[in-house]
Order: sequence, then structure tokens, then C-alpha cells
Amino acid sequence: MSTQPVQYLDPETEDVCKRCGEKKAVLISRRDLFCAGCFVWFMRGKQRKSMLNERYKVKYGAVAERLGTQKVLLPVSFGASSLVLLDMVASLLQEQNLGHNGKQGFDLVVLHILEKKGPSREEAEQSLKRISESFKPVHIEVVVVDPNTFLLDKTSLQRIQVSAEFQVIHHIQELDQSTTVQSLLDACASNSSRDDLLQLVYHDLIRQTSVSQGCQTIILGHSMTRLASEVLSFAVKGRGSEIHHAIADRSISHGVNEIHILFPLRDILFAEVKAILDLTEGLEKFLVQNTTTASLVKNMTVQALSTKYFEDLGLNGYASTASTVVKTAEKLGAPKREITGQCRICSADIYTNPKQWLRSITVKAAAPLETDLERELAEEYANVIGCSDLEGEKLEVCYGCTVTLLGAGDKFAWPTRATKDEILDEFVLTDEE
Repeated sequence: MSTQPVQYLDPETEDVCKRCGEKKAVLISRRDLFCAGCFVWFMRGKQRKSMLNERYKVKYGAVAERLGTQKVLLPVSFGASSLVLLDMVASLLQEQNLGHNGKQGFDLVVLHILEKKGPSREEAEQSLKRISESFKPVHIEVVVVDPNTFLLDKTSLQRIQVSAEFQVIHHIQELDQSTTVQSLLDACASNSSRDDLLQLVYHDLIRQTSVSQGCQTIILGHSMTRLASEVLSFAVKGRGSEIHHAIADRSISHGVNEIHILFPLRDILFAEVKAILDLTEGLEKFLVQNTTTASLVKNMTVQALSTKYFEDLGLNGYASTASTVVKTAEKLGAPKREITGQCRICSADIYTNPKQWLRSITVKAAAPLETDLERELAEEYANVIGCSDLEGEKLEVCYGCTVTLLGAGDKFAWPTRATKDEILDEFVLTDEE
């Protein structure tokens, strides 16, 4: 039996599907023979198992009055995983609609965030419209967002630098109307820092859209392989304290309401996702391949490296490693230490002072100057570069963002994120008001 997560069979094989016992098997997965229909149906069951809560079922009577009309947001990048999840969720809604006289368990909102090398707004809207039409009479709402929407509620930029003592310093500067998210990212010197900040933009836009559209749930198309990759990249980037909630089905608070975040493909490997895409008629033509992957390891981002690592494990017969990583990470909890602050870049909770940790593991001092020539060259260097002490206001930043800023370079600037106290201060009335 093959150790590959998915093994396609020879078209001339006479093997029969072990599920239905009628049709010819096309592949082997999880040590079973599957025909195309049974394999897709089996994997759809994994997605539906994760959405068994009554808020996603057709509701009647008291339950309908209590929960009301639920809205679910599904971000679609036109990658394999998001397309497969869209197909699964839309087929579920179609079954509910046809089986309950037009009633559905929830309304679906599909979000696409425009990317530099992705489809245009018109192409994205047209593709999503064509997909939704194949699931009539279900209505799917389509929202296409420009990443520059991230800047709309920001009033200024902060020029950020990290001192030799790992103190993060910032200078407030005006946010020019010509500033774009891409121009801010292009100022980053490191590919990994650029990718890390781009993910923060995406997360912010997804949450903003869920609130503006009145959605109670966000479902993300991360496969088990992707979640395992996230665990590894979070650890490498110094965001280990965020792992416990970054990959788990969870709820986040927004005002008096809660937004539920689910990963319906968490029990499906990416190799299996690609097989579903191949076996689902008409779906693969909407796939947009990511052709921006760097060929040299030194140019690859942390996320790309961790993804490649798990892909290589799968090709060598160790695909189950992803399952082990995800299940272990699910058992993690929040750090037991008291929260000391909140990051002004990513809004993550801060449990320990990142500056102290970085100082303890890093040697920043130069070797002692021993000769007159060395002292002369050092003096010339100081005259050219200037004083190494940075001036400006201190910024509270988590360890992960401090590492990201170190790789971003001295010319990096980012939109100001107000603290809760600063927001509340705007509503404090003075004696003159």
C-alpha cells in the first residue's frame, strides 16, 4: 500500500470503490479505494462535521428566533483550498435550500482581496458569479476589497526604527493620499518581513469585512498541511504565544458580539484538497496558481519555507507529520504569565518584555579597538553615520513584530494603530464641551 496521502490509480485498473462497491476506483487515500464521487463526498463529510453547530443548520421555531439569520464570511483567494471550501459550503446550502423549501441554515458572503499578481476586480467578480450560479437557487453575496481599504481608518504613519538596544522608536508623520499598502511593503528590506506584514493586512481586512457585512462566522480554507505550516512559521517568527488561538476554532469579541472563526478543512491534507479540486467538475478552471515563489532558499519567506518542508514530508511518505503537529498545537494554551501590554502593530497580547529577551541572546557590541588604525577608522565611521542613539517616542511592540521590524529596514513606515485608551480619550468631555 502506498505511503503517499493520495495515490492515483492506473485508468486501466479493475479495482472497485470500497465505499459504493459499484464504480471503478480512481485513487487510494487513507488506505481505501475511492471512486471520484465517493472521495469528494467523504471529504465533504469532514467539512460538515466541523459545522454541526445549530447556527449552521436550518432553524425553526424557538431556535430560529434565538439565533436569527446567520451570515458566514468565506475569504477566497482562488487557491485550491479556498475554492474547494467554497464548493463544499455552497453544495451544503444548495442541499438545505432544496430539501427545506427554500430555507437555508445561513447566508454566505464570499470575500476576495485583490492581490498584486492576482485577478483584477472584474475578473474576480465574474469568476465568483459563475461559481455561485452553478449552485442555484442559492444566493451568494460577493465582496471584492482593495487592500488599500486597510488605510481608510488610519490617519497617520509611524516611521519605525529599532535601536541597538532593541528599543522600538517611532516618529509620527502625515499619511499621504498617494500612499498605498504596496508602497509601504516595498519599503521592507526583507521578504519575510514583507510577507508577515501582508498577512496582518489580510487578517485586518477579513475582520473589517465580517463586521461591515454583519457576519457572525468566518470560515478559512486552511488545510491540515497549511495549519501545520502556520505552527512552524509562527514559532520561527517569534509568535509562539499566538499559536494556541491562531490555528484553533475559536471566538473573538467585537463589541458586545462574538465572531466565530472556523477551519472546516482542518482534517484534510493539502494533497487531498488538490485531489478534490481535480475530481470536482468545472472547479479547476478557476484556480489561480501562485507563481511568485522564490527559487533560491535564501530568498524564500519563512511561510514559504515551512510550507515546502511539509510538502516534501508528504512526498517522502511522512504526510501524517502534519496531523501530529496540528494536534499537538491544539493542546497549547495561552501563556500563564500576566498580560503586560498590547502590540501596536499586530494587536497581540504581550506577556514578556521582548527587549530583555533579545538583549540576553544577542551580542551587539563590537570587538574592542586595539590599534590606532582601528580607532581612527571607527571615528571616521561615527562621523559619517552619526550617533547610533535614535530619537523619538517609544512604541510597545511584541517580540514577533520586533523581529519583523528588524528585517524591515530603517526607512520602514506603518499606519498608526490607536490604543484603547487613546480611542476612549477622544470621547472624554472637558469642562469646555
